[in-house]
Amino acid sequence: MKVGKLASAEDHLRKAVQEYPQYAAAWALLGQVLVAGNRIEEGRSACSQASGADSSYVPAYLCLADVAAQLNQWHETLDLADRALTLDPVQNVYGNFYIAMAQFHLGNLPAAERNALETIDADHFHRVPQTHLLLAQIYGAKHDFSGASVQLRAYLRAAPSSPDSAMVRKSLAELEGQSRKQEDQ
Repeated sequence: MKVGKLASAEDHLRKAVQEYPQYAAAWALLGQVLVAGNRIEEGRSACSQASGADSSYVPAYLCLADVAAQLNQWHETLDLADRALTLDPVQNVYGNFYIAMAQFHLGNLPAAERNALETIDADHFHRVPQTHLLLAQIYGAKHDFSGASVQLRAYLRAAPSSPDSAMVRKSLAELEGQSRKQEDQ
């Protein structure tokens, strides 16, 4: 999956779940592969199989939260991420990230900011650099252009060669221009 061979990954995972139907990890990974291939509803079904196979398997709920987020189903995203955090409150940066994202889209900026900052605090290995982009959006919505710029720079440090780095650099230049205008007033 990591090298982009989705069809091969799907074949291997389908064999695994056919042989071991209660293999929650294989179901969750199959769901991620299907979602990565834009087969969202099939991905949701596989993620649901994972949670059915093991109701305490955190990645199953994170997989479902990801699907719900891609479908802009923010209340469902929030519920599923909360379930994942309930099961694993300590080492769950993805759960906090999905909660922050859902809170942002539901208009609860203080909660979104708090959860995004908790995600960054806990994400020692920079597995979710998108949190910086989310914080930039939150700060932008609060008209804190300086704070948004700081987060965009942090994202570029964490993921300098990401596919969206050119777009982020352009946004950063625009924000820094707005921030200078704000300071001049």
